[in-house]
Amino acid sequence: LPDLKDAEAVQKFFLEEIQLGEELLAQGEYEKGVDHLTNAIAVCGQPQQLLQVLQQTLPPPVFQMLLTKLPTISQRIVSAQCLAEDDVE
Repeated sequence: LPDLKDAEAVQKFFLEEIQLGEELLAQGEYEKGVDHLTNAIAVCGQPQQLLQVLQQTLPPPVFQMLLTKLPTISQRIVSAQCLAEDDVE
């Protein structure tokens, strides 16, 4: 995960994860592709908008897979954020 306080690092991570996710999905690697997309969603400033785009572009079963993985990924990112904030003190 990137340093969530570093906007540039987050942006780079986000774009890489989207790209990787799309490449893997195109190859039929749905599990791995969805993992990368959920990472991107978790650091995205506008997750609702991104989810709407993905809902329109992904096949329904793949989008469902993504939704089931999201809570786990989001929890991990929130935990990482909390840990990073604890380090600052």
